[in-house]
Amino acid sequence: MITIICAECGTHPFRAQTNGTFKCTGCSSYVATADLVFDEEEQIVTDSSGILGYVRAGEG
Repeated sequence: MITIICAECGTHPFRAQTNGTFKCTGCSSYVATADLVFDEEEQIVTDSSGILGYVRAGEG
């Protein structure tokens, strides 16, 4: 998994929230997955702790 880092602070990842958005663990900014753009071969994922990331086709 490739972790998505917050564009606002540039250093921290996003963690899943109960309302379906993701909150930066550093600066507390929010992002919705609908606002993210992925290539065709990329798929959004979260790890077991709720950190937002993506994988490319064929990678796990």
